[in-house]
Amino acid sequence: MGDRDKSDSSSQDENSEKNITIPPRTAPAGPSYFASEPLQFRIRGTSITGASPPHFVTLEDIMKAAHGMRNMALAHEIAVDQDFKLEPFEAPDNSYQKLVKETMHRAYFDILREQLNSDPPVYKQALVLLEDVKQGLFSILLPRHTRIKEMIEEVLDRDFIKQQAENNSLDFQKYAKFVIDLMAKLAAPARDEMIQNITQLTDTVDIFRAILETLEVLKLDLANTLIAMIRPHVQKESVQYERNKFDEMLKLSEDGLQYTSEWLQRHIEKTGLTLPVTDTNIIRNVTAQTLAKAYLELLEWDESKGYPETIQLDKPRFVELGFQVYRLVCVASILLVSPSCGNDPNANHKQRLKDKIDIIIDNASNDIEFKEVLPSIAEEVIQMTEQLLESMNQEPLTGETKDLIRTQIISLGDPEHRVRQIVRQRVLEFLKVILVCSGGSRQIPVGLSAFTKELTSVSGTLLRYVMHNKAVFTQHYMDMIAKELSN
Repeated sequence: MGDRDKSDSSSQDENSEKNITIPPRTAPAGPSYFASEPLQFRIRGTSITGASPPHFVTLEDIMKAAHGMRNMALAHEIAVDQDFKLEPFEAPDNSYQKLVKETMHRAYFDILREQLNSDPPVYKQALVLLEDVKQGLFSILLPRHTRIKEMIEEVLDRDFIKQQAENNSLDFQKYAKFVIDLMAKLAAPARDEMIQNITQLTDTVDIFRAILETLEVLKLDLANTLIAMIRPHVQKESVQYERNKFDEMLKLSEDGLQYTSEWLQRHIEKTGLTLPVTDTNIIRNVTAQTLAKAYLELLEWDESKGYPETIQLDKPRFVELGFQVYRLVCVASILLVSPSCGNDPNANHKQRLKDKIDIIIDNASNDIEFKEVLPSIAEEVIQMTEQLLESMNQEPLTGETKDLIRTQIISLGDPEHRVRQIVRQRVLEFLKVILVCSGGSRQIPVGLSAFTKELTSVSGTLLRYVMHNKAVFTQHYMDMIAKELSN
């Protein structure tokens, strides 16, 4: 945003969403458009809870920690997620919160319309409206926009507008034009159509309703622009900030790293070590190997286990990456047992088949859902195989061959299927190498060349999450592993 400058949430359940709340501005007497509820934005994330409840702490300590964790969660989102942006908070349909908002906004404009249509017109609510518009304009300005702010103060001067109202000479259209023109200069090009649509309205109340709604959108645009601007700084500072805030939280918990410790212990390899180990280099190497295996476990997490406290903020990310790896393994396994792929004179056929399977399997995230779509996939494979054979002027598939294809593909519903296990092992080994030796080129596993793009994307994303997490928590990890190796 620009002159065409274009220029915190309490802990909830694990898979909850967090709402960042900005208190409403103080408005003049009368119903205010922005006073129906605080401005809320939604960010995806999870709560951070210790394995044990706070022990002998004051309410003030808990509130300070909660506030710190809210700030930590937001800083973490900005630093880790390159695509992070604030989105408008929308209350669920038929919810009490949404009903209250809609009722108050409707009342706001009903009062305005009624007063303007009375004889003589009453401008009490109109004064509130113009003040709301004025505050809305201020909210989409950058600090350097001092001249624009002065111009808004001059044009939307409350005392002068009040005098016009008392003299029955208030020209709403003039103020609407001023506001629309200013929004057009401040908004990003993507909002041009939205602003242009306002100019097509003729009803005064509808015009100002659209202006206020557009100002809310522009306010969010500015917030996201500022986030993009400060992201490099947040990324630079967030590691130490998160580390400090997490350590503050640990002081309030009797055993705030219980699940993290259990998670690491499952992957410590003591074979070949002479215990106790005190050499720092050995501890560091064991930590690196342990973490590589531990992070991969997050991609296939067993929900019966307590989730590591140090990963809580990134749990949704690892869950989504796990789904991606699962689908990659399933699709690759199907391609490997599909008969048409090994004899393909047309390089595009394999890619087209892969794309078809991707579409069918898109929402499958577990074996139950995978098994449900396998019959459809088998029929798709048969159909595309026959099309390939026809293009090659070869005999069509026999009924026996079709049944064999169906059997081979449907058998992949067994998670212990040999082909699935081989593909899964190759994918996880590839990701482990990336985590242990980040940087440099890595060879795509045999049989998975068609998935180079997916493997590159998953490994790059995984490495980004892991590097940030290790930067924040490596000292805790090394301390826990050193303690385990000292026995």
